[in-house]
Amino acid sequence: MTVHPVAAGGFSSAASSYARIRPAYARAAVGEVADAARSVGTGARLLDVAAGTGILTGQLARLGLDVTAVEPLDPMARHLVRAVPAAPAVLGVAEALPLRSGTFDVCTVAQAFHWFDAPAALTELARVLVPGGELFLLWNARDASEPWVAALTDLVEARTGGRPYDDHREQPWDDLVAASARFGPLETRRWPNPVPTDVDGVLERLRSTSFVATLAPSAREALLVEAGELLTDRFGLSGRFTYPHDTVLHRCRRLD
Repeated sequence: MTVHPVAAGGFSSAASSYARIRPAYARAAVGEVADAARSVGTGARLLDVAAGTGILTGQLARLGLDVTAVEPLDPMARHLVRAVPAAPAVLGVAEALPLRSGTFDVCTVAQAFHWFDAPAALTELARVLVPGGELFLLWNARDASEPWVAALTDLVEARTGGRPYDDHREQPWDDLVAASARFGPLETRRWPNPVPTDVDGVLERLRSTSFVATLAPSAREALLVEAGELLTDRFGLSGRFTYPHDTVLHRCRRLD
């Protein structure tokens, strides 16, 4: 299996921006993952798949958990290794994990599952989990009920053609997971995760988006200028303000 070309090109070129600007996940969501691992007892092993620059990997490792990271893109993995040196990291894709079967008690995927071939990835995630092991899928989702967030989203979609993937988050999650026949019923929870920022921070976040990073340089810079004008001129944003997000967590257990 290979990485989607837009993800491969965009995240490789924007790895530094991604590492600087992407937010951590809500503490309560990370705590739920940690509690699942601790319920196994001492020695629980976690796997963070498509770990990127190590945002979730680092949050879990700083809680004293034994985390291994898998990341397919070398530029992202280099940031991960620097950020979380205590976590072993290997190159690999979710659809063909380079790991032994039945090795991990908990698997996480943060801000990445929408890029996967879902059936193949769920098969592999089930394979590397122990029977009864748990899978957590997380996203930091922008709150588009905020008018400036909705307007920025519309602008980006108009200038880029929108996201180049089928977003599994817009499908019935119960149906998607049940179709794999490898996991039990799904639980979904969400927590507010507001991100303090400024206009430059929002633009840097935009620059780290895969399908913005792969635009021609002139088109990308034109979009960033237009986005900055939207935020400052139309919505009057200045100084520090809150970029509203929720951390969304989906949780299920591998069937025996």
